Amino acid sequence: MNIGYAEALKEYDYDCFVFSDVDIIPMDDHNTYKCFSQPRHLSVSMDKFGFKLPYNQYFGGVSALSKEQFLKINGFPNNYWGWGGEDDDIFNRVSSRGMSISRPDGEVGKCRMIRHERDKLNNPNPQRFDRIQRTRLTINTDGISSLKYEVVKVEKDALFTKITVDVGKT
Repeated sequence: MNIGYAEALKEYDYDCFVFSDVDIIPMDDHNTYKCFSQPRHLSVSMDKFGFKLPYNQYFGGVSALSKEQFLKINGFPNNYWGWGGEDDDIFNRVSSRGMSISRPDGEVGKCRMIRHERDKLNNPNPQRFDRIQRTRLTINTDGISSLKYEVVKVEKDALFTKITVDVGKT
């Protein structure tokens, strides 16, 4: 996510960033994908959770942050590998910086998740719960400020840009 943010800013001085899991499909076109005065959680009622918010701190699926909000939380953490935990870390970053999450109502924020098997190589991250507990300790050192990567290839299409990077993790 941080790499997408950094690379997008090389093209244009964007002031709003919408981050979406690739398997989320919005069901209501009134759910405006834009930034608000507070970070915005857009996928608030997904079919996979029975069209209910699974818990109040949930910030996964689709979210919108202004450039200022993104920098205030130092972006996403870079040290999450495998499945799970990064969404809760982001919630902790937002709340630790004195911001609150805004959301559309449940009808407007309805989304479907494309059914798929979790990637066989994307195992649950065994350290995710420990890392979530330590967000306040790592927020200043793990994020956009510590981002290191090398662009390997850029492929521009009419509707998207595919950027292949090397993050040095094996």
